[in-house]
Amino acid sequence: MSLKPWREIAVPHEDVLKGTFQQAEFAADLSRVHAGTATAEYQDPALFFQRTFITEGMRLLLDSVIKRLAGHGGDPVIQLQTAFGGGKTHTMLARRRRAICRASRTFSTLRE
Repeated sequence: MSLKPWREIAVPHEDVLKGTFQQAEFAADLSRVHAGTATAEYQDPALFFQRTFITEGMRLLLDSVIKRLAGHGGDPVIQLQTAFGGGKTHTMLARRRRAICRASRTFSTLRE
């Protein structure tokens, strides 16, 4: 039994397929998101969650944030401990997006 090529298992995003992927845009800049000057993938919550794989750890963290914001527990302080490239910035952006858009259904549809 041979392994399938990765492109048959996980289809890359359109920018990768078209060759227009920009490495500089891959690294999110929290200050640009806060200022409203980030690229659409980071500025628009729907696009952000569409392109972000929600790991089990991120889901648990976001659930804790939702509980805290609603006054139903949740951790008051969360320390992110991952290696370089471990998703800390994406997790912080997801937390910020979730806090700002908590009344929306953007995140709740991802949990289903």
